[in-house]
Amino acid sequence: MIKKILASIFLLAILPFSNLIAQFHPSLTTQVRYGNGEQSIVGIKSDLVYREIISDGRLGLPYNFTAGFRFLYDEPPEVGQKYTGLKRRFIEYNNSDLFVRLGNFSELYGKGLALNLFEERGLAYDTWMDGIKAKYEIAGLKISLLNGKIEYADSINYWREEDYHLTAANIEYEFNEYLNAGISFVSAKGELPSNFLPEVTETKSEIPEFYFGLTYKEFDFFFNYASKWTNVKNIETANGFAIYSSLSYSGDGLGIILDYKNYLFDEKDPYSRNDFERPSRMLPTQNPPIAQKEHSKLFLSRAIHEVDFNDEVGLQAEIYYALNEQIFLSLNASVSSRHNSFDLKPNGYEFEVAERSGNYLPSLQDQYSPYWEYYFEAEYSPDYFTSIKFGIAQRSKQLYNDFTGIAGSHKLESLIFPVYIQHIFNREISTTLQYEFESVEDNFNSAQPEYANHFVSTLWSLYSKLNVSLRYEYSTNEYDLSERQDWFTFEAGYRINQQNTISFSVGRERGGQTCSNGVCRYIQPFSGFRMNLISTIN
Repeated sequence: MIKKILASIFLLAILPFSNLIAQFHPSLTTQVRYGNGEQSIVGIKSDLVYREIISDGRLGLPYNFTAGFRFLYDEPPEVGQKYTGLKRRFIEYNNSDLFVRLGNFSELYGKGLALNLFEERGLAYDTWMDGIKAKYEIAGLKISLLNGKIEYADSINYWREEDYHLTAANIEYEFNEYLNAGISFVSAKGELPSNFLPEVTETKSEIPEFYFGLTYKEFDFFFNYASKWTNVKNIETANGFAIYSSLSYSGDGLGIILDYKNYLFDEKDPYSRNDFERPSRMLPTQNPPIAQKEHSKLFLSRAIHEVDFNDEVGLQAEIYYALNEQIFLSLNASVSSRHNSFDLKPNGYEFEVAERSGNYLPSLQDQYSPYWEYYFEAEYSPDYFTSIKFGIAQRSKQLYNDFTGIAGSHKLESLIFPVYIQHIFNREISTTLQYEFESVEDNFNSAQPEYANHFVSTLWSLYSKLNVSLRYEYSTNEYDLSERQDWFTFEAGYRINQQNTISFSVGRERGGQTCSNGVCRYIQPFSGFRMNLISTIN
């Protein structure tokens, strides 16, 4: 009897806290990546072994609080710097109108001309901030404030780590259903290491911006302008600006998007243009739209053009049209170039800018390093079970040599034909077949300026648990940097249950330049084994 009485008293004592305990919602997602193989380029071979564990945990707390963390074991890494420890941690409060976060966070103002903090792990790019972020929304008004530090490790030159202290604010207001507008201001103090100077370079940048959007019936218009002022201690003061604008139409079966970019954050002569230590360049915390299609097709995803946010002007147009319920057509075209050219002075050591009339539009003349591409795709779905896509793309890049003129310039052109077929046999089995052909002309590949690339892959999905794919690539180029002409990869993935998935691949990968959000790096050819395990606990 005494035990029953004590048990009843205990239950009555904890009853008020039972609802509180029920509001704790933990979750944990862990990704384990492992690779063991060999990288090779221009006859230089090196072993590559990487081990990576990423654990992202969240804990839902009472009263609209949430806490989270990321544990990272990246030693040795596949790309970037090695790291072991608590990479991120945060606690936040979020209700219908107020959001406050202490710790690590990402952020985007407008279209990213003034501020775009994000991570792209495959490219070793990370600009997440450590500090405080607060947002408040009421009756069409949005206010955002943030303050903190960023330790940015260069995605190409891994030894460099730039430190920034940022203070930023954004106000956005929706006047009515047709018009919204916003203003932002970013203040950044930076400490940049140098490969040539013993001390760090101190900088201070201020970036104000404004933007607005108009919506009327099927039309949407957006305009974004940002200016950038940078003071480099004891060296110089630099000014720049950027404009991004878009106009879209969405009607019955038809969609049209037009993009315009005019990025002139830091125009420099050929001596300074490629100096990655240049303190006056666009900050890594900025990342405007590239106004250029990001492709999923293999050969097209190997970008031949890297957007120069410091000196590039361009246009993009995209059209979607549903011919009927079975046929869907799309066309994308873009063109870009530098604003001006540079003339080498008679002394042979200095350049002077030759301003181009109408430099607010791109030019196809060689001295402005033009890039253009178009991509047309047609999709035909005769029934629910079958889909066929085929396309054609053409790209051209001219990298002008201001020292020697057109004789020493790099011109690269390619013509690509992709084909993609998907078929569902039944609820348990489906397959896709992909083939791509690329014809290339590259004057820098002097021994064989014309060659062709072929790619074929097949993917089978079985019983909603097992995926098996084969990929084969062949090139007629006898002078590829990897010193190979064919690459073969086998990959398999298995969904163990709703919470656990494992995949692995073995074979050879060609590598090449890849880009995301305008961030690019060269992926070296790889031969070996890769494994990836994802586990989620809710």
